[in-house]
Amino acid sequence: MRSRRIGLAATGVAALVAAGFLAPGAFAKGTIDGDVAVSNTETVQVLMDASGKIDAQRVYDQLVLTGNGSVDIANPVSTKGLRNLDGFGGFDVRDGAVRVKSDVSGTKKFRSVSDFTEKLPLKIDVTYTLDGKTVGPGDVVGKSGTLDVRYRVTNVTGVQKDVPFDDGLGHEKTAQEDVVVPMVGSLTTVLPSTFTKVRSAEANAAGDGRGGTKLSFTMTLIPPIGSDTAEFGYTAHVKDGVVPKASLSALPVDPLQSPSFKGGAASYKSGAETGQDLTAGATEIDANVLKIRDGAADLVAGLIQLRDGASQLNAGLSGEAAPGARKLADGAGQLDAGAKKLSGGTGDLSDGLDKAAAGGPALLKGVADLKAGAAKVDAGLKTLNDQVVAGIDQFKSQFAGSADGAMAQVSAGIGQIIAGYLDGALTATANTVADPVAKGTLLAQIAAAKTALQGVQSQLTGAVAGGLKAGVNAGLDQLAGKITAGVGTPSLPDTLRNGMAQLIGGLSQLQSKGGELADGLEQLSSGAKQLDAGAGDLAAGTGQLSGGAGDLAEGLGAAASGSGRLADGLDQAAGKAPELPKGADRLSKEGTSQLVGKGDETAQDYGLKYALLEAGAERAGNAQPYGSPEGATALTAYTFEIAGADGADTANLKRGLAALAVLAACAGLAGVRRAMA
Repeated sequence: MRSRRIGLAATGVAALVAAGFLAPGAFAKGTIDGDVAVSNTETVQVLMDASGKIDAQRVYDQLVLTGNGSVDIANPVSTKGLRNLDGFGGFDVRDGAVRVKSDVSGTKKFRSVSDFTEKLPLKIDVTYTLDGKTVGPGDVVGKSGTLDVRYRVTNVTGVQKDVPFDDGLGHEKTAQEDVVVPMVGSLTTVLPSTFTKVRSAEANAAGDGRGGTKLSFTMTLIPPIGSDTAEFGYTAHVKDGVVPKASLSALPVDPLQSPSFKGGAASYKSGAETGQDLTAGATEIDANVLKIRDGAADLVAGLIQLRDGASQLNAGLSGEAAPGARKLADGAGQLDAGAKKLSGGTGDLSDGLDKAAAGGPALLKGVADLKAGAAKVDAGLKTLNDQVVAGIDQFKSQFAGSADGAMAQVSAGIGQIIAGYLDGALTATANTVADPVAKGTLLAQIAAAKTALQGVQSQLTGAVAGGLKAGVNAGLDQLAGKITAGVGTPSLPDTLRNGMAQLIGGLSQLQSKGGELADGLEQLSSGAKQLDAGAGDLAAGTGQLSGGAGDLAEGLGAAASGSGRLADGLDQAAGKAPELPKGADRLSKEGTSQLVGKGDETAQDYGLKYALLEAGAERAGNAQPYGSPEGATALTAYTFEIAGADGADTANLKRGLAALAVLAACAGLAGVRRAMA
């Protein structure tokens, strides 16, 4: 057999008054040997008159032992008017508890009733109104009219306690609150068939099967799920009025465990947690809003700088870049046109150089021929000089004989010179010169000499023989001098032969450099071809450049327009931007910080409500008025019987007074008889 001890320490009356109820197990220790389950029920019955005044209150205690073993325990009870409901025997009462010592095999019950000496958990007030006038319950009896009955039930178990709870930031706070024992209950009454037009905003109504109306009212006296006070009632039209009796049942309940209320309790707990989450989130949001405010100030400065930059950009694009791009496009167009012309010119140059290179050998041959012709001209000039000098000398000797014949001969000789030498051999020789410049020079000099001779011939022809004779010799000498000076020798400067000598020297140099000239022409032709190809590429490139410059000009024009709109938009934004930090600051002060406060209020509100439910649940576990043996299953219930009023009490009183009168009369008669005896 195993044995366990049960602590039942005694407490004083002061503790009973402070708490309102005794905690179970607060008595002398007891023992249970074996496997015995202990259950203790305390049911308080309160009898009230129709006005709600208490006539009597008692407590029924039932101790149930189930199992096999033996017990020696103390069951705390009210000892005032204590009676045994299971027989006529008394109880072993010590220190405010019934001592139970028994062997158990199966189930044993110990029942008692005694006067209830503790404070009731509920206060009940009943009011009656007949046709709008407040009346007593007796005033309703036998009357007709509209009856309104109101019940007010108040949970009066509250005690002041420090209740800890968490605020929105998770910090523990404490509030002194009135903590009640959570109570639920119901009131039922049956209205007779003489009650018609029954109305109630709070009742569940049903027929009683005999023409009457059964009303049931429920009460949840569990702050904060409900109020600590419940008010309800009904209105009916009555005839030959009575006040129906009513019965109210109530019991303490743990709101954290009861299926009917733990959902509500959980919602308060969830609400507190949500409030904490809301506070944390709102705090973070508020911090971010303040960051936005600070960032908005930087944004304002940036927008102002951006606005100024956009204005400068617009000025640069509109005033310089876009016009410059248009000029660039125009220049690129001109460059493209020039490049195309260049390409065409290099093509012509290439073709010309090809022809020049092809004509190089012919040029060299022409130079050689010109050199040979120039040598012949030089030889002819030498011969001419010699012949002229010889002819003049001969003429002078012949002229001496006869002036006239001499003049005639001179004139004829001059004609022969002109025809034979100037127009003949000398001109023929000059015409063989290939170089047109040299040829032209020779022909010009021959023409000049011919003109001079013709002039002399004309003078001789028309001159007087006498006058001419003297000057013939001088003229012939001058003529010979002029011819000799005009022809001269290669060593004398500014002479025809000297020019021929220089021409022959130049032609010799040109002939010696002819090969290099031909090679250079070939190279130049090749380079010209490369130049032509490059000019073609250049023309293609300048075409692309022209197109790109046009696109650039259009793009910069659009950019200039866009930068203008950007500058205008940024100017407006910069004007509005200072409102951003102000708005963010206002949002923090009037919005998010308020949200933090509301979150904290929500967390505290729901946190305190849940803490009250926890505190009430703790009190509900110790709600028995007198308590139970330690380890026992403790149950508590209250019933309030509110009497009705139907006039029977008055009739009973009259009958009682009549009976007392009869008894008195009988007693007097018996005295007389004893006196007479």
